[in-house]
Order: sequence, then structure tokens, then C-alpha cells
Amino acid sequence: MSENSKKPADSGSNEALSVIPQEAQLSSVSDDKEDGKAKNILRIAVGTVNPCKLDAVKKAVEKAINLSASTHKVELHLEGFQVESGVTDQPFGDEETLSGAKNRARNAYLAFRAAHGCFPHLSFGLEGGLEWSSHILDQEDEDTLWCMAWMAVYGKRKAMVVDLFASTQSKFYTADKEPIFGLAKTAAFMLPSTLTILIKQGMELGDADDKVFGRNKSKHGSGTVGLLTDGMIDRSAYYEHALTLALVSWIRPDIYSGKTSSFMGSLVCSSSK
Repeated sequence: MSENSKKPADSGSNEALSVIPQEAQLSSVSDDKEDGKAKNILRIAVGTVNPCKLDAVKKAVEKAINLSASTHKVELHLEGFQVESGVTDQPFGDEETLSGAKNRARNAYLAFRAAHGCFPHLSFGLEGGLEWSSHILDQEDEDTLWCMAWMAVYGKRKAMVVDLFASTQSKFYTADKEPIFGLAKTAAFMLPSTLTILIKQGMELGDADDKVFGRNKSKHGSGTVGLLTDGMIDRSAYYEHALTLALVSWIRPDIYSGKTSSFMGSLVCSSSK
């Protein structure tokens, strides 16, 4: 795949944030040497230290790479950061929940730079939220409460990252001068009245889960979706599909672009060869 723009310069914050220790120290370069062969290192930042969310990101990234056209050997360095979401502890509606996901992705991007002196290739933000529906009413003809989440991926499509993620159908792309967002929303499901009543009283969903189901810190385990489906869909699996959808701009960079003019330029440049 050809890349038809120069690598842009980065700038970021040096604010130190807590991180999850990794098995190996993160490198400030994109490749290393192992047994005399080049080894690609993919740097991933995540705006959470929640084990379920980190697992979901890891699975989505690994699956995308395994199914891509890439023949590169890559070592994944994934690191979680405790960052601010910039929204309330219990977001409501698409606007607030999406804002939280984007803030987490962007803040983790900067936190990685502060911790290691280099930006990650990609940064992820996951934010769970709730939304009311007046279209589907409960047995008392009251609005129903639904659970959902927004996923945000933040980074640039260039060089190694595109080679690792791009589909076999993608033959060209235009490199991003600035980081872009890839966004996707999970499926939504209705909450039972036992949870809805507690949330109306001001309780967060995770705390309501603990009270109703007699659990402790269930939001760090299977989550609401795992409790309601009896483990058929756990929290990690619930996020994984949406994370894959948030990566489509990297999987198909030939048909997704930040600016229409850049995309058209890529088409003209490619067809004139």
C-alpha cells in the first residue's frame, strides 16, 4: 500500500498518570531487533485500567491484525491509564457518553506520551452510558432505561499502522497529518425495573448491579450484560464488536477519510500511475 503524504510532527502533554505495569518496557521506536530480524512494536494506549475493557481492546486489535493483509510480525504493547472522562460518573444519552469516550482516548494518548516520551500508534476510549426510551414503555407505561456504550479510537493512519490493519481490499490511502477519531456504538439493551428504580434514585449502574445481584464490584467483572445474560455475553465480548467497528477507518482507509479533499486526492494520485 502506498502512502502519499509526509509523516507529520506530534505534540502533546507531559502530565504523568498511573499505568498498568507491562511485561516489557515500551519502546520509543516502532521496531526493534530480535534474532537479527526487524520486529514491529505496536503501541496501544487505553483510557482505563478496567481489566474487562483492556481485554476487549486487546482482542479487537489482535483480531483485526490477524484478519488483515499484513505479513508483518508485530509485538503488541498495550497500556491502560487512569484518565479523566470529562463527563459525569453515570453518563446519559449519546452526546455525553460519546464525549466521555473521546476524552478518554485523547487523554490516554497524551498520558502515554508523558510516560514514555512518544505517542502511541492508537489510543482507545470506552464509555458506558444509559439512555431513556419513550418509544418502548414498561408495564406501567413508563419510559424504559437502556444500557449502551460508545467506543473511540484516536490516532493516525500511516505507515506501519495501516499495513497492520488494512484489508486486502485496500490498495491505497492518504496518511493523516493529525490524529483522527474512529467511533462506534454498542448494541443497546433494556434494563429491568429493579435496576431502573435504583438509578432513578441517583445510583450508578455498577452499584445498582451489586445491590440487586448481591455482587461486589461487578463492573470490573462480567458487567450488567454478563449478569443479565447469565454469562452468555460478558462485558469484554459486548465491547469487542463495537471496538472492531470503531477501527473500520484503519481497516478500510481507502474509503474512509477525515477530509473529502484528501480522499479525492488519493484517488487521483493512484489512478494516474
